[in-house]
Amino acid sequence: MTAWDVTTEAGFMACYRATFADVYRYAAMLCGGDRATAEDLVQDVYLAALTKARRGAVRELSTGYLTVAARHRFLDRVRSSHREERRLRLVSSRPEPEGGALAVPGRLADLPERERAILVLRYVDDLTIAQAADELGISHAAAESLAARAVRRVRRQEARDA
Repeated sequence: MTAWDVTTEAGFMACYRATFADVYRYAAMLCGGDRATAEDLVQDVYLAALTKARRGAVRELSTGYLTVAARHRFLDRVRSSHREERRLRLVSSRPEPEGGALAVPGRLADLPERERAILVLRYVDDLTIAQAADELGISHAAAESLAARAVRRVRRQEARDA
């Protein structure tokens, strides 16, 4: 597999010209033939590669490197889109109550604020307990305890309502 030295602008442009068709074809397959999405994806890949080359983090690029980068960027977009869809379903699962307050789905509305926050960070935003702890400014142990307490409270409420 050919690798291009991208430490100079001329080298990067030679790499771009030589690899673009293959990277674009791969991106188009990932995007189901959606030309605009494939073009955005390829643009993001080359922009990230150029940024890395200018910082000296990457000295050589190959078609393989760029197609793997396209796959990772595509999967990141899919995951992000999936999280956004879940958030929208979560928020829109109940009609907005009178007075304009935002509806909170299911048992979340009945939880104290910190318990609700830990569950949303953990299960809606897909953060780890450690990441959620950082976001809330609490220790890892406190976050684990808070999440466990919130889950127990939700389960108890569901058992009472059953």
